[in-house]
Amino acid sequence: MPKLIYLFVFYVFLSTSSVLALSKTLLLASAISIDDEYDRYKKKGDDFFKEGKYAEARRQYQNCLEVPGFENDPYALEQIKKCTSGSALRQQVTDAFAAKNNQAALQALNQLLGLNQDDPITKNQLADYYEREGNLLFNQKNYLKARESYIQALKYATTRQETLRLQIRNIDNLLKPASHTGLKVAVGAVAIGAGIYAVLLRNDFQTKMGTLSQVSQTVDPTGSGTIANPTAYQQYLDAYNAAESAQQKNGLYKACIGVAAVATVAELYLLIHKPKKPVRATGLHWQPSSQSLGVAATFTF
Repeated sequence: MPKLIYLFVFYVFLSTSSVLALSKTLLLASAISIDDEYDRYKKKGDDFFKEGKYAEARRQYQNCLEVPGFENDPYALEQIKKCTSGSALRQQVTDAFAAKNNQAALQALNQLLGLNQDDPITKNQLADYYEREGNLLFNQKNYLKARESYIQALKYATTRQETLRLQIRNIDNLLKPASHTGLKVAVGAVAIGAGIYAVLLRNDFQTKMGTLSQVSQTVDPTGSGTIANPTAYQQYLDAYNAAESAQQKNGLYKACIGVAAVATVAELYLLIHKPKKPVRATGLHWQPSSQSLGVAATFTF
């Protein structure tokens, strides 16, 4: 009889230990799941915030607060405040530009950069503003001020850096004396270089678009829009990203075409006309356009 009691007690002990161990395991798994959920929302919020998408980021940080145990999370609460401020400042920028109050718009844009120095939307707005100012000053033949504006635009530009550098170099060439022969050589080199680079950009874009089309037909021959195989989907995604990257250089392509065209006209002009004195900031100019495409000559494709 005592043996049976001992066996019973031992059995109860084992059962209790197993239940406790199982409970601890389930609690640990639940805690990990909750932490993972919070981390997912936090990462999405951080990604949107870095991109300057404050409304989307705020929703993700709000989701963080709805995860059990994170209702008063300091990080999420602080980021929500920043997102609210960012959205308000962005609206101020829109309203100020609409009212043609450039100084108020610049002030709000600089506040946005103080809030989020990686904000690409704000940087592009600043670059666009200074480039427009540079184009206006260039048209007024105020080349020194135009150059300063282009330099400011270059500080903030996330795209079109080469176009802005080209505009600055054009002004530098206008502001210094140039010999007839040296100018013709320089103009010819610009025309050839810009034309070759434009062709390379165009060929790269067409090649990557062709690759994307071939990959699409391979991984999704029915055109259903669904790619179930992960490897095939990654192959398609790589091709798509490459094509999109090439497409983003469209502005630079147009600028190169315009520069090549204007440089060719300039070359013909210099062959026909022989200036009696060094050519300065008068005569034929490679004038930036008001649409941020680099030069006044425009081409479409």
